[in-house]
Amino acid sequence: MNDPALLLLVGLIGIAIGFALGIAVASLRTPKRAAPRAARPAPKPAATGVASVAEQVAPKPVQAQLSAMDVPMATPPAQRPTISPVNVLARAIQGDVKTPQAPPKSIAAQIDEILQEKLATSPLNSSAIRLLELPGKGMVVMVGLDQYEGVDLVPDPEIRDLIRSAVAEWERRIPE
Repeated sequence: MNDPALLLLVGLIGIAIGFALGIAVASLRTPKRAAPRAARPAPKPAATGVASVAEQVAPKPVQAQLSAMDVPMATPPAQRPTISPVNVLARAIQGDVKTPQAPPKSIAAQIDEILQEKLATSPLNSSAIRLLELPGKGMVVMVGLDQYEGVDLVPDPEIRDLIRSAVAEWERRIPE
């Protein structure tokens, strides 16, 4: 079953079938052009000498001289769209990809931004102080690896004052 010649033969047969199917599908997509109509025979004159109705109604050919400027330019044939797997895949990837909008920041995240601004210029700048919003717990104060469920539970009064000043700044910044 692992004969290389057999695998090669099966591969070639698969390629041939794929090629034949591709040609068949391409021929189905090619627009059929109408065959040119055969020239109509000229109507025979009536035996009585009276012109037939068809002769009376048929338009008479007009002989006119055309200059080179009067001849319309030949329009190039319209190119039919090609369908290649690479183009289809590229359009599918690029198609309707929309960048997701960032969700609005929580109050804790907004206050934490202000806290980080204040922390950068304070003597506590070496401390890792963060305000987080955790599911089921609400706003949490992180001081290093220690977690406090409220500002009043933080043991260091300087950190509490810094957080309270960040909250006061946030209240001033929010639009009314």
